[in-house]
Amino acid sequence: MIADSRPSLLDHLAHAALVRAMTALAEAGPLLLLDATCGNGHDSLFLLSHAPPQARLLCMDVQPAALAATRRRLEAAGLAARAELRLQGHQELDTILPSCLRQTGDTEEQTAVCLGCACFNLGWLPGGDKNLVTRTENTLRALEAVLHHLAPQGCVSLHCYTGHPGGQEEAEAIRDRVASLPPRQWRVLSAADANRSSQGESLLVLERLPRRQTKASSKVQGSP
Repeated sequence: MIADSRPSLLDHLAHAALVRAMTALAEAGPLLLLDATCGNGHDSLFLLSHAPPQARLLCMDVQPAALAATRRRLEAAGLAARAELRLQGHQELDTILPSCLRQTGDTEEQTAVCLGCACFNLGWLPGGDKNLVTRTENTLRALEAVLHHLAPQGCVSLHCYTGHPGGQEEAEAIRDRVASLPPRQWRVLSAADANRSSQGESLLVLERLPRRQTKASSKVQGSP
């Protein structure tokens, strides 16, 4: 394999965390995966290639070229039928996610849909117009919607690129927000270059921790 064609080390770290979440939630019932900024479709393809059979994928982007590239990539892999592509900005997730997570099945046996994974690649579309970039206020609004709906043991990856105007401010705002998450409910990991004076990219990985059992429920289940 040509080295330049490989996913970056930060992408590998994010993918490992996303697979961990999908594995943990494989038996949870219907599963929704989210690529909030699908770009050229690399993360979309990865998610569906490693997802349990019942999972479906929501792909979003504001650029038709991004959705077209993602669709071609998924069709080539035979996975397009499991994906819904929307020409919408991720800031609209607070209105989109509730309808995507409605229960499925008949009225007697309904199963809740879990939001298991979400990934964000922030900045501009590789190979596209560098003037079209993600914006801090939009990304924070999208992140709040994901944090609200993410299932326990679910994962969010945020790959932040800062080599453009506003990119550093966006990354710092996201870092400040996730640093405030309660540690008993969330684990937040950060990865960035430690040997470079200017950092062009960084990764944040969030895991929603399993709900803690109360003492009463533990006794009922026979736990010590």
